[in-house]
Amino acid sequence: MTQNTNVQLKKDIRFLTTLLGDVIREQEGEEFFLKIEQIRKFAREIREKKNPELIDQQKKIIQSLRIEEAYKIARAFTIYFQLVNIAEERQRVRRIREYEKDPSLLQDMSLRKLFHDLREKKVTREDMLEFLSHMEIELVLTAHPTEAKRRTVLDHLLRISLNLASQEKEDLTSLEQETLVKQTKTTLEILWQTSEIRQRKVEVLDEVDQTLFYFQRTIMRVVPELHEKVLKEYHHFYGLRPLKLEPFVYFGSWVGSDRDGNPNVTCDVTRQAVSIHQHVIFKMYQTSVENLMLVFSQSLSFVKVSQKLLKSLKQDSMQMPKLAKDLDRFETNEVYRKKLSFMYQKLFNSIRRVKPCYASEQEFLNDILLIKESLEKNKGRLAGSGGLDHLIWQVRTFGFYLARMDFRDHSKKIKSTVLELFGCEYLDETFLLNKISKPLSLKRPAVLSAGSKDILEQLAIIREIQEEQNQHIVEDYIISMTESPVDVLALFYLARTAGLIKLEKGKVKHATLGIVPLFESIGALEKCHEVMEHLFSLPVYRSYVQSRGNFQQVMLGYSDSSKDGGYLAANWKLYSAQKKLAETADRHGIKLQIFHGKGGTIDRGGGESHKAILAQPFAAAGGHIKITEQGEVIAQKYSNAVIAERNLEQLISAVLWTNLVSKKEIKANKNIPDWEERVNFLAEHSFRCYRDLIFKTEGFLDFFHEATPIQILEFARIGSRPSRRDEKKAFEDLRAISWVFSWIQSRYIVSAWFGIGGSLEYYIKERGASGLEELREMYNEWPFFRSLINNAQISLAKTDLYIAEQYGALVKDETLRNRVHGLISEEYKRTVEKVLEISGQKELLDFHPVLKESIRARNPYVDPLNYIQLRFLEEVRRDNFHTVQKTHQRLVYETLLLTVNGIAFGMKSTG
Repeated sequence: MTQNTNVQLKKDIRFLTTLLGDVIREQEGEEFFLKIEQIRKFAREIREKKNPELIDQQKKIIQSLRIEEAYKIARAFTIYFQLVNIAEERQRVRRIREYEKDPSLLQDMSLRKLFHDLREKKVTREDMLEFLSHMEIELVLTAHPTEAKRRTVLDHLLRISLNLASQEKEDLTSLEQETLVKQTKTTLEILWQTSEIRQRKVEVLDEVDQTLFYFQRTIMRVVPELHEKVLKEYHHFYGLRPLKLEPFVYFGSWVGSDRDGNPNVTCDVTRQAVSIHQHVIFKMYQTSVENLMLVFSQSLSFVKVSQKLLKSLKQDSMQMPKLAKDLDRFETNEVYRKKLSFMYQKLFNSIRRVKPCYASEQEFLNDILLIKESLEKNKGRLAGSGGLDHLIWQVRTFGFYLARMDFRDHSKKIKSTVLELFGCEYLDETFLLNKISKPLSLKRPAVLSAGSKDILEQLAIIREIQEEQNQHIVEDYIISMTESPVDVLALFYLARTAGLIKLEKGKVKHATLGIVPLFESIGALEKCHEVMEHLFSLPVYRSYVQSRGNFQQVMLGYSDSSKDGGYLAANWKLYSAQKKLAETADRHGIKLQIFHGKGGTIDRGGGESHKAILAQPFAAAGGHIKITEQGEVIAQKYSNAVIAERNLEQLISAVLWTNLVSKKEIKANKNIPDWEERVNFLAEHSFRCYRDLIFKTEGFLDFFHEATPIQILEFARIGSRPSRRDEKKAFEDLRAISWVFSWIQSRYIVSAWFGIGGSLEYYIKERGASGLEELREMYNEWPFFRSLINNAQISLAKTDLYIAEQYGALVKDETLRNRVHGLISEEYKRTVEKVLEISGQKELLDFHPVLKESIRARNPYVDPLNYIQLRFLEEVRRDNFHTVQKTHQRLVYETLLLTVNGIAFGMKSTG
């Protein structure tokens, strides 16, 4: 199977890139095309031979390019990677479908294999249903780092992808084949003439629109199919179909509501985002109802309908007499069509808030269920399933709001608001508890700072949205950089003043806002369980948790902790934090949902979410889990419906398997405490190595600013969010996204592996002869450690120290340049050596040959983009650059931004 799909993959890449070459030749001429071919050829040969003469020739060619040529060549390689990504996506789909065609094949992490294996493990039907009944998985789409492609470009690439898929149909005529080829080439021609780079800075509503592309393209279609698939596999392996099952996969969004460090997200923007979401979901429901109208032609002449349905039709006719009169012109006995016509009109009115309309999604759902019940009781069981069930799942999952929206802002800003309200300089727990327990009587100061006004306006709009529209639209408020109980109690107090928390006799009786502390730094992760333990012990906070169904959500930050302490230390602290939080919640009898601020690339502390869940047994405690889907991987997961469904299957499988099987096995494994102690040792040494590099290596941050394209990223029009929380140049103020993205662009990727090699070497040295064997044992037998090492391998394989050294050469101070590059180079070699020793591999990624080949094939074509970026980074840093013509300056920046996009596509990461 793999060999056949690999052949097809190469064929697809050749087909698409040949068409791209034809378009470039036609648009730019033979001479220009040959220049690209020469650069491409040298790039491949350099990778194979590392010949200094070839490298010099390649550099000379790139240095000789006119700015207009360099821009177009960067475009060619950028589009090349987009086409390769399409071909690889198509290959993934083929492999998934091969398994789906043959029910006897059990694909790893598929629902079929999951239920098969759970039955083999003697998991009972009752235990399975009990767990499914309260399992909840929520995927939260974020816009930072924003997917670097424009929505226009996404649409063009989608057309190419659909054409590529259509070419696999076996019954295509020669004319149809020619038409598909022509359509693909036409789209490539248009794409070549379309700007890859936005001509303006991205606005928040652009990001809202970008996110909706994936809801409309796949998510709204896949989620119902996924729930039905779970029921189907459960029925196949356990013999019964549950009578009713609540949805267990939901989607949320931060796009248009996440304020942390983004002044462009205002209350007006949030209102607009909510309105856009509602418009999309109503339109989708209208389309579904319209499709059912076309199909449901059943007539009273042949079959009965329920009295309830007939009664509802009378009520509809009274409410909408004009429509009722219009419908009488058609087949009067086709009552299902009539009912659906009334439903369509009410949905139409709901968008415009004109009566008669649906006051809630429950009213709409009741109408759908009314039709379903009538069909099932009157020989229409088959018609009552299919499209109708699909719509029911959608309404129960997406409601009238599409995605739950989380608010988020910084703890300092929230505390500053309380301080300003009371006119004091210091905030402590005793003061806050005293104010929380007393009746509200505070008069606001006549003048408030912009930050305090914003916090109060945020809470006011949350209440407004909850009361006027739907409580589920906005339920959670995330406090970024939470460090202590005071950070949580400050928001508690403000939420109370806004009417989102109501107290009676010192106890919370009603709360419509979920307060979610976000622990991000290494220090915060180390003590997060202590913070929650303390909060749970406070009577007023405990009553708040009880008012929320004895439920507490806690968010953990992956990217900031990786930036703060390095990959190994951050992952260990996250593992420990999850374990201790789960134990704390259990001790207090509280249902815990850990919100994982990950889902992005490994380089930023992320990785494949399902593998992380399997490796960290407390990640989905009790079946509750929430995960961010970062901007740059949303396209990879949700552009294609087959891949989107596969991604969600893997998540569901991981959550079920971890809770119903893995936890018991881990508890029974007596080696775990020893293994945890060893990793703790490694993490402490790795943390010191990483921090020493940043804070004890003199001039390191100067090296970072000169040896990476950070200044270009700050200029980039990729996302709406600033690259820093403020204008300071300190390490602490630099966003993890910008930190990681910069290292990826320069091919150092320091944040994803630095400190691992040193800690492994130190452990082996300290433990003597047994050290290496102990680490090998952990790699072979402990999923957490194996996942840790394998994820590091991926980043190590993407790292290229030769290219990185060219970026190091941008550093003016030769001593600084040699010192820092030398430290990084030594640690890289040490890390590769130790990882291979522990994993027993000859080369990096031997455990994942498909990914290994993909990186090997991509690297030669990323290199020219790096060389072009290097050339123009040098130019913009010259003292006289500001004196050259503005048109030239603009084109240089456009070229640099294009290389940023191209390298991101080639490396499959924007950080």
